Amino acid sequence: MSDVVFYVCAHTDDALLFRGEGLFTDLHTPDVKTVQIVLTADDAGRTDGWWEAHEAACIESMAGTLTPGPPTSTQLTVSGHSIQRYTGPTWAFYALRLPDGNVDGDGFDSTDHRTLGKLQSGEISSLPAIDESTTYDSWDDLVATLRGIVASERGSMRPWVNTADHDRTLNPGDHPDHYAGAEAVLAFADDDLDRLWWVSYDVRDRPANLTGYAHDIKWFLFRLYGWKMDELMGTPPNEEEWDWWGARSYARTEEAG
Repeated sequence: MSDVVFYVCAHTDDALLFRGEGLFTDLHTPDVKTVQIVLTADDAGRTDGWWEAHEAACIESMAGTLTPGPPTSTQLTVSGHSIQRYTGPTWAFYALRLPDGNVDGDGFDSTDHRTLGKLQSGEISSLPAIDESTTYDSWDDLVATLRGIVASERGSMRPWVNTADHDRTLNPGDHPDHYAGAEAVLAFADDDLDRLWWVSYDVRDRPANLTGYAHDIKWFLFRLYGWKMDELMGTPPNEEEWDWWGARSYARTEEAG
């Protein structure tokens, strides 16, 4: 068993919707640290506190059952980039705050269309965080930063990293940001990390396979997130998204090397 487990997510609710039962289990397993790295700000192009609320909701879903009081908040420098880090006794959360790429991969900004996928493909040469905290000068720069975060948090045993599946045959029709995040993991994890690749949007068309305890712990984290969004933005838990993905979880595992 690993002593550190990573979740690399494009958006703040990805781990909850597509692997929430695993996230809950890891958060509540003794002697395991759970590290979530969220690439985008999940901002939807909005500047009305939307992305800040999503970030707070993600923290609530990790800390709600484990961390009394506010978590520790710090700005770290990793590979030359300023990154927001929150921590509790058994978990850490890194917010890179890059622009949300939208479901078409073109982003929400009508002028520059800067997204993870375009950085990965070389269509753009740089990608700034939406809070102007840093700018990634290339795809390799972003991958190196993720590698640096993992290196700084890993324990004494080979860790697991959980993320969306990069294989478009096994995980069809996914969000472009999900694919980009998966490609980043693929770029640095092959020989060093065990991987769990989850299916994202496509599980909507697959049979429900979560019942009982596994279903309920996933539901609980999703509700913690939704209740915080309701508190901060007046948007209650998204029942439609839960109906699509909540009772479903499909994944495959791959060992290092």
